[in-house]
Amino acid sequence: MAGEKGRPKIILLETGGFGGIHNYTHALANGLAGCEVELVFLTTERYEMEDQPCNFELLRFLRSEGYWRTLRRVWRVFRSFKPDVLHVQSFIAPRKDLALLLLCRVLRIEIVLTVHNILPHEVRPFERALYFLYYRLAQGLILHSELNRQRLREMVPDLEGERLHVVPHGNSEQFRYLETSRAQARRRLDLSQDATIALFLGSVRPYKGLDLLIDAMPEALSACPKALLVVAGHVEVGNQEEYEARIADLGLGPEELVQRYGYLSNEDMIGYVRAADLVVLPYREIYQSGVVFLAYSFGRAVLATRVGSFPETVEEGRSGWLVEPEDVAGLSRALVAALSAPDLLRQAGDYARHLADTRYGWPDIARQTEEVYRRAVEDG
Repeated sequence: MAGEKGRPKIILLETGGFGGIHNYTHALANGLAGCEVELVFLTTERYEMEDQPCNFELLRFLRSEGYWRTLRRVWRVFRSFKPDVLHVQSFIAPRKDLALLLLCRVLRIEIVLTVHNILPHEVRPFERALYFLYYRLAQGLILHSELNRQRLREMVPDLEGERLHVVPHGNSEQFRYLETSRAQARRRLDLSQDATIALFLGSVRPYKGLDLLIDAMPEALSACPKALLVVAGHVEVGNQEEYEARIADLGLGPEELVQRYGYLSNEDMIGYVRAADLVVLPYREIYQSGVVFLAYSFGRAVLATRVGSFPETVEEGRSGWLVEPEDVAGLSRALVAALSAPDLLRQAGDYARHLADTRYGWPDIARQTEEVYRRAVEDG
């Protein structure tokens, strides 16, 4: 089935059309365009990155509603393109996509899954068994850290180790055309030019620990009166009013904590990162987060908790700092240490950008992904 000159034929499947996994997949597809593969990117009608370079064939028709009609269209693509590998970044409809994977098995298309999250963050009991079945059906599984590989082996002990591949998450260099100076970003977003800004960025969900960061701010502000916490993102799970009430109870005013709730455009997202001095991820749990690589890509240090892949990604004292999860006092102390040392913040940000351009650059990540495809085809 391999295409011209033995180049494996790949269908890359991403079903969100916007957000972190979508941005990741777009960057990966552009990286793979420089590899020895033939690639079709299959995604939704909505495509947030449509104004960006697309060095690959793009098909936009996926819908979670009308699933069986959508699956028939996927089958037609399979028949015409004759792929060697279906690489799934996200499912069309997770509860129904057993049909998609079984179709691949019937057509002898190898399955590669990127396991961004081993299980959904708000997982239902039946979903555990379903996702573990999907992992067993895949010929190759890509994880973004060694810790996640170990966790998956513990959860699904019968998975053969040679099917699990650690490939790093990539940087966010595709957004650098939006880069501005810190002063320009602050003017555009109406943020203080004089404050030292700590940023909580992205969708708000209980596991991300925004409540812990809010509770840490009064002590941090007592030691760093010029500090300002900016919260920018959509409350996806939980109640916005509860956060607002907690902030009011602590007596934190807009000169100490700025709340900007709602979905962020790519331009706004980059603007907030460039406006910040430090990006804070006070998560209770995580597998991996694209926010780290976004911060790195724009030269911002990170303060994160010792959960998930963060200890592998954040180099203590070099690209950022780590604290224990759910330790409000420790988080306050770390905020004070970072925000009161502007030279150290700049040095850490410079090193973070260096990591983004080297260790987390897309050409090497694409080559590693290509090797996963070749092994899946050879071993299938």
